[in-house]
Amino acid sequence: MRRRTAPISLAVVALLVALVAAVALAPGAGARRSVAVVPNGTYGVQGPRGEYVVFIVRDRKVRNLNFNIQITCQASDSPIGEQRFFTAGLEAPLGRRIPDSGKLILNWQERGNGRLGQVHVELKFGIRDVANFAVIVPEEPTPESVPGEALESCDGVSSLRFHRGFELTPLPY
Repeated sequence: MRRRTAPISLAVVALLVALVAAVALAPGAGARRSVAVVPNGTYGVQGPRGEYVVFIVRDRKVRNLNFNIQITCQASDSPIGEQRFFTAGLEAPLGRRIPDSGKLILNWQERGNGRLGQVHVELKFGIRDVANFAVIVPEEPTPESVPGEALESCDGVSSLRFHRGFELTPLPY
């Protein structure tokens, strides 16, 4: 007596292969693009070391970006670095739209606290809203520089978690 299990087994295998292929090719929840929710408002934070970031979002566009971070500066004739602040934002690209991913990257040059710096800012909107900064100030002779005088170069990075509804506290007069 012969067994007839072979055709059934082939049919089951063919059905399983078809199901696996259908699941693999079908768009699932993981294939959908998520869009970061970025409500209109004022965003920012004041950090513990005197650092801050503040900006406005209107219709997914960043405006009035302003920040202050610590940088380390070193003169070309000194082995010791000194902490300084770099304040920037006036020259930041205005009205850049926040991508659906929630990550906006800005790059520009700006003179902050008398130093011409190359500025990189990354604003991330999501579960944790984070602003990442990097500033590089190359050695630059100024009109006031004397030939042979030591030049100063600076760099610094910072990461600040910001939130919506932020306002800078007014300075005491």
